[in-house]
Amino acid sequence: MNIFIAKIALIAAFGFAMCFAQGAQERLAIYVSGAGEAAINKSMSTKLLAAMTQTGEYMEIGDPSSFQDELAKSSKSDLAWIVQTAKRYGADYVCTVNITEVFGTHSVIARLIKISSSQTVKTSSSDRTLKSLEDLTVVSYELARQFLSLPPPAPAITEPPPVIAAPVTTIAEPVVDNVVAPIVQAPVVVQKRCARMYNINELLFKIKDSFPSKLKDCSSTLAKDMLTPASFGGKKLEPKSFMMQCPIDGIKKELPEGFPGVDKVLGSLTNFVQGIMNSAIGGGGLDPKKLVSAVANMNINELLNDVKNLANGECVTNEPYEPPAKYNENYNDEEEDEDSEKKSTISFGIRTGLNYSHVYAEISGSGLRDNGDYGDVGGMQAGFVLDIAVSEVFHIQPGIMYIQKGMYDEKTDNYNGRGEITAHYLEFPLLLSLKFSVLRLGAGPYLGFCLASNEGIFEGNFEFGFSTGIGFDIGMFYIGAFYDYGLSSIYYYKNYHGDRDYNLYNRTVGLNLGINL
Repeated sequence: MNIFIAKIALIAAFGFAMCFAQGAQERLAIYVSGAGEAAINKSMSTKLLAAMTQTGEYMEIGDPSSFQDELAKSSKSDLAWIVQTAKRYGADYVCTVNITEVFGTHSVIARLIKISSSQTVKTSSSDRTLKSLEDLTVVSYELARQFLSLPPPAPAITEPPPVIAAPVTTIAEPVVDNVVAPIVQAPVVVQKRCARMYNINELLFKIKDSFPSKLKDCSSTLAKDMLTPASFGGKKLEPKSFMMQCPIDGIKKELPEGFPGVDKVLGSLTNFVQGIMNSAIGGGGLDPKKLVSAVANMNINELLNDVKNLANGECVTNEPYEPPAKYNENYNDEEEDEDSEKKSTISFGIRTGLNYSHVYAEISGSGLRDNGDYGDVGGMQAGFVLDIAVSEVFHIQPGIMYIQKGMYDEKTDNYNGRGEITAHYLEFPLLLSLKFSVLRLGAGPYLGFCLASNEGIFEGNFEFGFSTGIGFDIGMFYIGAFYDYGLSSIYYYKNYHGDRDYNLYNRTVGLNLGINL
């Protein structure tokens, strides 16, 4: 009886211990993206999960395959959505893996994220050409080794043995039996030394100082190109290749020459840019507005942590780094400040819209009748504007516009049997505007030149006038209204009897829409 009770107690204790051990494990979900084929992503997910759980530190979620499939089929790819989905599957941690091909090599970056805080707690990386299942297995175990802080496997001997200097002989005494006994010293091993030591903090400083601004400039250039019609100068850049090349090439010259592991660093930068682009994908492809927003809100510290983990080696030190003098808080370069301010206060805009115009006639001479208007005709306008922010409120806006103006004389209808005359003008406004939040008020002179008209009567004439307007800058979009008041006569003539003089002046009102780049 006592033996039976002892067995029951032993079994219960063993079961309790197993349950406790299992409960202490953290549940892990893995999501892999970036490979050209979904099968590669899924296979990598399976192999990495196996590598991470074999030590017993983590255990897999209930249905890891469904988790990978659900995220792969979803149109969402941001980190918050991945964390939320992993939480629904009961995960305590989620490992996100991004695969990017760089110069023929697949750069693999993995981040271990804690579900409760949505914070990255560890990162790992590997660079290898993925051509077989064996390659996927090797990369998976390499990532797991870094995550679990396991010692690396013993390296294979691929380098020639150390250079051994020739033995050094000396003559020693005493002389025995008239024979000199040579003494052979131990071989001298020539140790490999670094030609130069590199400071990791210098690299991190240069990336933090230069890369965000270059990325912002590149994303802004791409957004302008995507939003500018080809007929107005849009070059139609290929978004992915441009964003993969523009900021990366811009930072290369900033990196210390000869820095160990520079290819891994560039791979990390590439993955960082790819992650930003993934978050800017909309229903119809890359959304330029989302791209600019994603770059503005990027977390550069996440990139710096990746680089710090990648850039290590015997020739790399972790010593304090003193930036050049111009980064000192007491440094004052007025010319540099002015150039920077000029770049940040000048922007470019596109405008287009519809308008109505008529001609005001001043009539003088014998039998004088009242001055009058010749009826409205419809038209359109399109052009460009340059916005120069002298201050936060005061702006100067020169521009160039194509605009249609004209008249309609419903009383006489005497121009070749037609009362409607349409004139095509090239107009150069110079507006002074006040900007209060989204509201903009503007006024200023303009100079116009009539390129052509359907009756030819205004063709070749110059016009000078005054323009006023009101508008709203809503994000990168503009909507507004304007009124052009002609001050110079665009045409002079006498009536049929020669007893009246006519001077004609343009009057135009319109609505316009635009994009601020």
